Amino acid sequence: TIKRDKDGNFDKCKARWVLRGFQDRQIRDLQTDSPTATRPGFRLQCQAAASHNWDLVHVDLKTAFLQGDQFGERRQVLCQLPPEANYEPCIVGDLRSSAYGLNDAPRLWWNKLDKSLRNYGGQPTRADRCCYVLYSETPPTHKQKALESKATALENIDKAIEYLTSPIHGSPGLNKRTSGVACLHVDDLFMTGDAEFKRRVYDKLTKDYQVGHE
Repeated sequence: TIKRDKDGNFDKCKARWVLRGFQDRQIRDLQTDSPTATRPGFRLQCQAAASHNWDLVHVDLKTAFLQGDQFGERRQVLCQLPPEANYEPCIVGDLRSSAYGLNDAPRLWWNKLDKSLRNYGGQPTRADRCCYVLYSETPPTHKQKALESKATALENIDKAIEYLTSPIHGSPGLNKRTSGVACLHVDDLFMTGDAEFKRRVYDKLTKDYQVGHE
């Protein structure tokens, strides 16, 4: 594919090697689901950005499926090489990690990125598995604690309701300050947060992964 810039001038030629995933003999043994963020997750993020006057950032992670987890011991993929590689037809490729076209490629990619976001300190929300909240390492100020103490009666009611209805008691954000929010949709990350979020999440993400458009 010939890529051009906004003025129509030649930019580069782009090619993508896509495997025939329907010919995979292990297709029935693969985990192929890949979670993505929901509309409420995006709206939560936009509301946080508006309330704190944070910037919204969209990052497109480059060649995402090629950066996924490696195959397990039982996973074997032998594939035909592109003719442009100039190998004999008897020479095949033995893949160690995923590529485009394989049915488990989205899941392997999500597994790796989800692990990275949680290692950075992000915590998935209960309502949206792909909406990650980063809580600040600094404790709330006295002013924030004073505002919270005014609603003690309402908090007790809320705690009782939460205890009766939630299988996992206790909010991970209790007495903590939100530093940023990140929503994941396949290979697109939508992020917002303060300087601490940039240091703990954004800077590490752009160092560990190849970033395309931003």
